[in-house]
Amino acid sequence: MNLPILLVLISEICVGVCVWLSPQCLRRFAAYLLTRADVIEIAKKEKERRIRFWRDELGVECNQLPTGNVPLPSIPRAVQS
Repeated sequence: MNLPILLVLISEICVGVCVWLSPQCLRRFAAYLLTRADVIEIAKKEKERRIRFWRDELGVECNQLPTGNVPLPSIPRAVQS
């Protein structure tokens, strides 16, 4: 059997037993997951705020920034050596 699948199965069994024995455990587990989701969301917003701050400080316009679809210019062969 695949090891990651086995680990997921074991963790699901543990969570199931824990919930069956104590509904309060489920509440704690849900609160933990929701708190983690909030922290991740706050971190993303903070990252965007920092990018906006430095973009404004450096005077870089949004339309001047390369997007993921624009290829970077190639480096001349003489410079690469």
